[in-house]
Amino acid sequence: MIATDIQKAQKAKRKRANIVEFLVFTFPLLFFLLILYGMLVWNIYVSTANWVSTAADYSFTGFKWYQYLFKQTRFWVDVQNNLKWLILGVIPTCVLAIFLAYLLELAPFPGIESYVRTLILYPVAMSFVVTGTIWSWMYQPEKGVFNTILRQWGVHSTLTYTNDPKLATYWLILIFVWQYLGFAVIIIQSSFRTSELQEMIEAATVDGASKIRILLSVIIPNIRNGIMVLVSLLLINTLKVFDIVWVVTRGGPGIATDVLATNMIVTAFDQRLSSAGAAIGVIIFMLAFIIVVPYTIYAFRKWFE
Repeated sequence: MIATDIQKAQKAKRKRANIVEFLVFTFPLLFFLLILYGMLVWNIYVSTANWVSTAADYSFTGFKWYQYLFKQTRFWVDVQNNLKWLILGVIPTCVLAIFLAYLLELAPFPGIESYVRTLILYPVAMSFVVTGTIWSWMYQPEKGVFNTILRQWGVHSTLTYTNDPKLATYWLILIFVWQYLGFAVIIIQSSFRTSELQEMIEAATVDGASKIRILLSVIIPNIRNGIMVLVSLLLINTLKVFDIVWVVTRGGPGIATDVLATNMIVTAFDQRLSSAGAAIGVIIFMLAFIIVVPYTIYAFRKWFE
């Protein structure tokens, strides 16, 4: 009888504990997911409405605003520029990070490696607004830092940097690479420093392999998971790029550097086409869902295997 009462008391205690755990952990998570996906559903609905002024109008119009966007030259320029950011913002950053991280590992003095790593990591701590402002000063064709230095060396530079419609996007991507390079180096270095990889490097060194051979044949094949995680993080940041473009060029010259995010801001708030702006937001989400999210899930799964 006493044993039965004790068992009942333990069951009641476990039940109360389960309720407390639900309230403390599960309920906040459910609330967060409700807000997140609730806002997403709301944004999708707004994109099918007829909100074309400061006054909200939720009259259903179907895919009217998507058709409106698809007919615009600006929209397809934005898509092309976003793809340039996805490719040229990720690949050079990863390649430079691998070589720079390897050079830091080869540094003869630990103090130098630590100092350089801190130095290259500093830019990622800066906001894109600050970074964009600084680089816009450096890119200024007449009185900017780069052309001023070239004139001091006796070189008459004709570079107009972000004022050149054909090359402006590439100069903006260079800012992104500069800012995220230190972050990428830290991710790659963390992949280097496993006991198994260090043993393989020591064995290859004893066998007489060159430094480049060790990098290409030993290190890179064994840090694939770290590279995949880095690529996924960079993809996320390049897809949502806005600050650098907005601060440095505002999408100009003309629409040469415009991306989907800047188009969304201009469409929704300057042109007062809120439903069209919401439609661009949905398209950005779909790009992330199709391109970035599956790859990110796969990369992190490999990382934790």
